[in-house]
Amino acid sequence: MPHFCLKKNQSGFTLIELVASLIILIAILQTFLLISSSVNSSFMLRDSLIASNLVQEGIEVVRNIRDRDTHLGNSFGTSLPNGSWKVQWNSASLLEPSGDPPLKKDSTSKFFSYDSGTDTIFRRTVSISAVSTNEIRVISTVRWDVKSNSKNTSAEVHLFNWYQP
Repeated sequence: MPHFCLKKNQSGFTLIELVASLIILIAILQTFLLISSSVNSSFMLRDSLIASNLVQEGIEVVRNIRDRDTHLGNSFGTSLPNGSWKVQWNSASLLEPSGDPPLKKDSTSKFFSYDSGTDTIFRRTVSISAVSTNEIRVISTVRWDVKSNSKNTSAEVHLFNWYQP
């Protein structure tokens, strides 16, 4: 009569080992999903921060053009006609809005401009409109695309004729 007996060192997984392996696998997968989500969020935050700074830079350039007019003795708003314009950090005047070119980032200086560097995802326009003879409204807007979704941020400031001789 055959006699069957189990060996003590028989290989294989028990049900408890399979469940434990499944739990560990789910935990590892969730960790990778969390890391991936965090990386994507950090890229979106980085782009939003850059865009916000480019918006502020656009306003500051227009403010500098207004101040330059004052130093040159020009009347208020002489170099700030109504319309949509391009500006860059080293602009002494508004730039013609020929097309909708992206801002470029210089790899050495890290400055954004239209002159040199590598194209970025950011596009900036500055809209200027006279509210009165002593007030100009400036709206700086930066647009960019993220995975086929268009994003934008803007800021508005009113410049006044603070120097009246």
